[in-house]
Formats: sequence, C-alpha cells, structure tokens
Amino acid sequence: MDESIILVMAAGQSRRFGSDKRQARLADGQTLLMATLSRVMSCEVDWRLLLREDDDPAALLGDDFAREHARRIWRAPKAGNGLGASLGDAFRQLSDEAGLAHVQVAAVWLADMAQITPQTFHALQAQADGVHIVRPSLEGEGGTGHPVLFGRALWAELAALESGEGAREVIARHREALRQVTVGDVSIHHDIDTPAMLKLRG
Repeated sequence: MDESIILVMAAGQSRRFGSDKRQARLADGQTLLMATLSRVMSCEVDWRLLLREDDDPAALLGDDFAREHARRIWRAPKAGNGLGASLGDAFRQLSDEAGLAHVQVAAVWLADMAQITPQTFHALQAQADGVHIVRPSLEGEGGTGHPVLFGRALWAELAALESGEGAREVIARHREALRQVTVGDVSIHHDIDTPAMLKLRG
C-alpha cells in the first residue's frame, strides 16, 4: 500500500453557518474541528491541517494540542478565494516539503465531516495509489462523498488551483483515473453547513 497523508481542509469562511463552525460544540462537548481531527488521527496516518493565515491555532485547538502538532499546521494564504484556492495552497506545500517526498497518496478531508469512520478511510486507502483518484459512494444510494484520495500524479494540477469550489475540474479531466469505492458509511455525505445540521448530526 502506498504511503498516504490526510489534508484536513479547515480554512473556509463558514458563511452559511453564520459563525465559525469549527468552534461549534457537539453533544459530547468537543468542537467540530477537534472531533474531525480525532477521527483523522484514529486513521493512524500522517496528516496536515490547513488554516487561514489569520487563524490562532491555540484558540481553535487548545494550547497543548497546537504546540504538540505545530509542524502539522499549514496556512492557506488564498483561502478567501474558495476551497479550490485552499487546495492549491495545500498541494503546493505538500509537493514542496522534502520530508514528504515518499508520500504517494493525499486524502482531502473536509473539516466539517466529523463522523467518517477509520474503516471507510482504510477501504479507500486500500484502492489508492500514485496515479488514481479514489472517492466513496454510498451503498444502495450512489452519490459520491468524501474524503477523496489523489495520487501524486495529480498533485501538480491540484497545486495550480487558485479558485473554485474544489477539485471537481481536476477530477473531470481525469475520469480514466477515477476509482469509485462503495461503502456503507452514510457520513461520507454529512458535512455541516448550518447550525440545524450540527444538531441533527452532532
């Protein structure tokens, strides 16, 4: 299995939510961002967290966690231009970091998706390599979800993104590289855009 890393995309503006949803509390008291990071860390692969340039990691993550994982926190200077721009920022840093030259697969995991299971991630990871795009679809329903895993061969195009809603245009250009993996995890569709959705899924 090729070496993987998870990119947690947390540089959005939360405009539909009305406040910073990363700090919204779930029923168990965790913030949405920390709940997502807990799931990511339970997958037991390397990870990086993308934040806006003006974010205070200690305020978002707590002093101890922010200090312990400081090297894993990256900034997204172009975050104001949308998720596509943040992806561009992430993949440029990923491609430039010499210590990650061995990594062949990068999973894009949205920071408001706190319920995806490690089993789902590992099912996707098992089908991933350096030249394919792997994304989940829901058993019995279809429809694609997250996270989406990109082989290193696609990283240069992702690094060139400067705007847009995400990586759709890159995926559309490489349909031949796309692998769909059917899973039974409904949370692949469960991002949190409004406070009502937080109550429903928290």
